[in-house]
Amino acid sequence: MKQRLITAVFGFAVLIPLMIFSDKPVFAVAVALLAAIGVFEMIGCIGLRGKLEVLLPSLIIAFAVPIMSRYIVKLNGKISYCLAVIAAVLFIYMYYLMVLAVISKGTKSIMDMALVFLTTAYISIGFASVLMLRDLPHGQFLYLLVFIGAWVTDGAAYFVGRAFGKHKLIPDVSPKKTVEGAIGGSIFCALSFLAYGLVVAHFSDSTVNAVEIIIAGLIISVISQFGDLIASLIKRHYGIKDYGKIFPGHGGVMDRFDSIISIAPFLLMLCAYPELYAIFI
Repeated sequence: MKQRLITAVFGFAVLIPLMIFSDKPVFAVAVALLAAIGVFEMIGCIGLRGKLEVLLPSLIIAFAVPIMSRYIVKLNGKISYCLAVIAAVLFIYMYYLMVLAVISKGTKSIMDMALVFLTTAYISIGFASVLMLRDLPHGQFLYLLVFIGAWVTDGAAYFVGRAFGKHKLIPDVSPKKTVEGAIGGSIFCALSFLAYGLVVAHFSDSTVNAVEIIIAGLIISVISQFGDLIASLIKRHYGIKDYGKIFPGHGGVMDRFDSIISIAPFLLMLCAYPELYAIFI
C-alpha cells in the first residue's frame, strides 16, 4: 500500500504539469510514449517481444499515430482528414503483419499477427484520441473528462463494491468486480460529469444541459468499465497479474490507462460529431 501511494503521488506530480502544458509538444510526446510502452507490454503478453520484425514496426506505429493525430489536425484543420490518414497507415501496418505471417513458415501465426494489430491499433487510437480531444474547440476542458470518467468510475466502483457488493459482475473475467460497484461507478461518474460541467460553465460564462451531460457520464462510465474488463480478459487469457512494472505497485501502462484509451475515442466522437449524440438520447 505504501509503495502504491508513493507511486500515485509521484504520478500526479508528473501528470499535473503535463496537463497544464497539454497544448505543447511535450504533452504529445508523453502521450505517444505511453502508447508505445503500452504496445510493448501487450506484445510481451503475446510472447513476440523477441521478434524485432514485429516489435519495432509496432512501436513506431504506436508512437507515430498520436503524433500524427495532433499535427495533421493542426496543419489541415479537419479531424476527418486525420482519421483517413491514420486509417491508411494502420491498413499498411496490418498488411505488413499478414505478409509476415505468410512468409514466416509457421513461426508467426495469423492469429498472433491479428492480435498484435488489434491491440496496437486499439492502444494507439485510444491515446491519439486524447490529443484530438485536447485540440478541439474548448478542448482544454473536454479532454479532462476522459480522466475524470476513468478515475471516478474506477474509484467509486471499488469503494461501493467493497461496501455494498454482493453480486459478482463477470467473475470469469474479473472476480472482484460486483454489480453494485458497477452501478455505483456509473452514478458517481455521471454526477462528476455534471459537477465538472457546472464548474466550467460558471467560470466560462456558458450554459450546460444537465440531462445530456448526465447521460454522457453514464455512457462513458459503462465504456470505461468495459475497457477495464477487456484488459482483464487479456491478462487472464495469458495468465499474468500485471502488464508491466513501470508504475511500482500499480503495474504497467495498460494497467493504469486501460479505461482511458477506451473512453477517449467515444468521447471524441460525441464531442467532434454532436449529431452522433442523438443515437443515445
